[in-house]
Amino acid sequence: MRLSDDLRDGDARNRIRRDTASTLFVDAGAGSGKTRSLVSRVQELVVEDGVPIDQIAAVTFTERAAAELRDRLRDRFEQAARHTTRHKAAARAEAALEGLDMAAIGTLHSFAQRILSEHPVEAGLPPLVSVLDEVGSSVAFDTRWSRLRAELLADEEMALTLELAFAVGVSLDHVRSLITRLDSDWDLVRSHVLADPPPGPIDPPDVEPLLVEARRLVSEGDHCTDESDLFLTRLAGLDQWADELEAAGDDPRARTTALRSAGDLKWSNGRQGNWGNRLPSLKEECKAWAAEATSIVTATTTTTLRRIVRWCGERVLEAAQERRAEAQLEFHDLLVLARDVLRANAAVRASLQSRYTRLLLDEFQDTDPIQIEIAVRIAGGAEATAECWEDVVVPPGSIFVVGDPKQSIYRFRRADIGVYLRAKEVLGGHVSLTTTFRTGAPIMHWVNEVFDQLIVEHAGTQPAYVGLDGLRPEPTAGPPGSVLGAS
Repeated sequence: MRLSDDLRDGDARNRIRRDTASTLFVDAGAGSGKTRSLVSRVQELVVEDGVPIDQIAAVTFTERAAAELRDRLRDRFEQAARHTTRHKAAARAEAALEGLDMAAIGTLHSFAQRILSEHPVEAGLPPLVSVLDEVGSSVAFDTRWSRLRAELLADEEMALTLELAFAVGVSLDHVRSLITRLDSDWDLVRSHVLADPPPGPIDPPDVEPLLVEARRLVSEGDHCTDESDLFLTRLAGLDQWADELEAAGDDPRARTTALRSAGDLKWSNGRQGNWGNRLPSLKEECKAWAAEATSIVTATTTTTLRRIVRWCGERVLEAAQERRAEAQLEFHDLLVLARDVLRANAAVRASLQSRYTRLLLDEFQDTDPIQIEIAVRIAGGAEATAECWEDVVVPPGSIFVVGDPKQSIYRFRRADIGVYLRAKEVLGGHVSLTTTFRTGAPIMHWVNEVFDQLIVEHAGTQPAYVGLDGLRPEPTAGPPGSVLGAS
C-alpha cells in the first residue's frame, strides 16, 4: 500500500504521478511535498513512459533547489535501476542516470541560457556568450552609472530639467535608483516609458501671478487692529516669502525652490475680532494661494520627472543592446532574449518543442512572469503565434506546474500572483495537495481557523485560503503549542 492511499489528497498525488498524459496545475501548500511530487512525475515519465531524460526540462527557483531536485532524481533512478525487475524499465533508469548531468534541470535563468546557446544566431547573439553573476552585474552597473551621470550632467538639453528637478527635491541618488529599477525591467521600458511621444521643451514656472496675489494678501494685514495678532505674523511670513521670490530674479532653480517653500507657510491662529470678521475668508484665500503654489510645484515635478524617466529609459535600452552585441549578458537579459526569440521565430519554437517534450515548473509562484510564456511557446511549437501567451494552444501533458499562491512573496523577482492565477485558469487540470508532512494536526487546526478568516479571496489578486491537514498526530505529552506574550 502506498502512503498516498491513506491521505485525504491521495487521489491527487496518484494523479500527479500517473496521469502524465494531462496538463496539470498543482496548488501545493507548505510542507505538502511539492518537489517530491514533481520527482515522482519525472520518474514516471522516464521509467514507465519511456521519455528520454534529455527531452525533459525541470525548472525551479534557486540553484540550491535545482541541486536538490537533481539529487532526488538521481536517487530515484538508482533505486529503479537496482530494484526494477522489468528489463526495459531498468534500462531506461540507467540511461537517465547517464544523461542526468546534462539534462535541463535547473533555474529559469539557466534554462533560458540553454535556449540561447542552442539558437544564438536566431537570438541575434554571437556564438560565445558570457553571463555576469550578481557581483559582476553590480560592478558593471556602477561603471555604467558613472558614465551616465557624467553624460546627464553634460547634456545641455537636460540642463534646465535638472535645475528644476533639484529644486523640487530630486537628487542624483534618485536618478540612480530610477535607472536601477528600469534596468531590472528593461523589457517593459519601450511599452511603458517610451510609448508616448517625447515631452516638449520645458519652461520655468510662471510665478508672477502668484507673487502679485501674495502681495495683495499681505496688504490685507492693514485691516488688523492688533499688531500682536498671530495671523498677522503669518502674513509677515508670506511677505518674507515674496521678498525671497523677487530676490531669486530669473534664476529658475531659486524661483522653484522658493515656490516649494510656500507649502511650509501656516494659516492658523488669529482673533476674528481683530479683523472685523474678515479673518475666515482671508484664511481661505491664503489656503487657496498655497494650493496654487503647490499645484505649480507638482506640475513642475511631473514634467521634470517625465523628461528624466524618458532620458534614463532610452539609455537603459541602449545599454541592453550593447550587452547583447558584446555577448556580455546579465540574468534578466537571458529571460528577455529567450522569450523574444520564441515570440519571433517559428523554427526555434518547433526545434525546442521536439527537443523538450515535457516541461515541469516548480515553485511557480516565485518566478518572473516570462517563465510561463517561455513554457507555453515551447509547448505550442511553430503554431504558438498568438500575441498573448494565454491564447497559445498547449498540447496535453506537455506542461506540469506546481506552486503555492500563499508563498508568492518575491516581488524583486517580478513574481506576480495575478500571472499565477491566470496560468492556473488557462492551463486547467487543477489539482491540490492539502496534506502537510511538516506540522502536527493541532497546530494546523489553529492555523486553518485563523487564516481562513484573515485571507479573503479577491478576484485576480488573492485566491481563497485552502486549509491543510496536519499528518502528524497530537503530542503524547504537553500542549501542542503555547501563546507567548498574552496579557
